[in-house]
Amino acid sequence: MNCCVRLLVILQILPASLFSQVKSDSTVVDYTNKSHTIRRYKEDSTFSILANISTVFYTANDPTIDNFLVKYGYKAPQKVPVGVNLELAAVPFESRMTFSLSASTIVSTQDIVTAEFKIGAYRRIFERQHFWISTGLGVGTHGSRIILDGQMPPHFDSLAAQYGKQLALRRTGFVIEPAVRFFWYPLETRRFQLGIFANPAYDFSFNTRWKLGYYNSSGQSSTFKDISKNSDVQNSHKEFGWALGDGLSFCFKFD
Repeated sequence: MNCCVRLLVILQILPASLFSQVKSDSTVVDYTNKSHTIRRYKEDSTFSILANISTVFYTANDPTIDNFLVKYGYKAPQKVPVGVNLELAAVPFESRMTFSLSASTIVSTQDIVTAEFKIGAYRRIFERQHFWISTGLGVGTHGSRIILDGQMPPHFDSLAAQYGKQLALRRTGFVIEPAVRFFWYPLETRRFQLGIFANPAYDFSFNTRWKLGYYNSSGQSSTFKDISKNSDVQNSHKEFGWALGDGLSFCFKFD
């Protein structure tokens, strides 16, 4: 946990100390004085849209629900679940800020379906022509569900017979994610950049308890009907762990 505390301290101190610094510029301008050539960066006056797709490796887990799944013959999450994250982000004119909207889900084989949605704000703290580092924070919500289509505790079976429905467990929660982001764009034209990025982050997930119920279809959508406040699947209400991502970034520039 000491490592996590250090990370949080660094992420809190760096933006505060660096936000007041003079902007780094994004394009190189050469000029010569009497003794040597000086290279400076010129302000990037474009508005940029980023589309990022990445693979994410998660280290947080919930041993209680994992034990429940194993006990009743379901597939529990692997030790390091693998997910995919899609993100759209905007960089305003002459700004070092990036504002993003992202959605992610677990794609590794398991019987828990998980989805997460976040909005984020990140500031560049280091920048060169094709490379930058930013730090910031993402906040959002996440939800998980388990369709109980196999073995169940005896009282779950009696409830399924009573309601005539296939039962499910569901929980929702709030997530806070401080992160450091590294971007490198080796391929560039005037209007487009293609590159790779890495996104080490730490997730603080605060969950509700698992609720037992069923999904009631209504037209094009399904709603969850809670039938029991006590699902017999207790939860710690929180899951803390690393979310380590890497992937491709597409940057579109507009004057």
